[in-house]
Amino acid sequence: NNRSSHNELEKHRRAKLRLYLEQLKQLVPLGPDSNRHTTLSLLKRAKMHIKKLEEQDRKALNVKEQLQREHRYLKRRLEQLSIHGMERMRTDSMGSIISTDSEQEVDIESMEFTPGEIDSIGSDVEDHYSLQSGSSNGGYTHSLRLNSRLS
Repeated sequence: NNRSSHNELEKHRRAKLRLYLEQLKQLVPLGPDSNRHTTLSLLKRAKMHIKKLEEQDRKALNVKEQLQREHRYLKRRLEQLSIHGMERMRTDSMGSIISTDSEQEVDIESMEFTPGEIDSIGSDVEDHYSLQSGSSNGGYTHSLRLNSRLS
């Protein structure tokens, strides 16, 4: 009685293990010799695949962090250029009245930035950015429209 219940439990355990190995086989990319794999070779391939995915994840995180840093830099640079543009606009039009709701286009695509410029950038001006759709296929162009309020 005790022996037969043990055998039954072992039978269920092996069936579950086979099911899990089949599921793993579906998830892990197998090589060209994928006709017959031992459990050990399947587990080794799964381990290699996990390491590869972890490396891809690490690289993707590095790229994401780099893009976030670049985004912050470009945003500060745009703020600096818009402040500089507003100062130039004020000095150019000393005799005329400056509207408080004027719009100014800033072309950032043709500008070159140096890493040293990041130190002199301020971030105390509130700017509003919007992507402009510029193609017939509904995609977005790289132009930014800067709406600045002059005080």
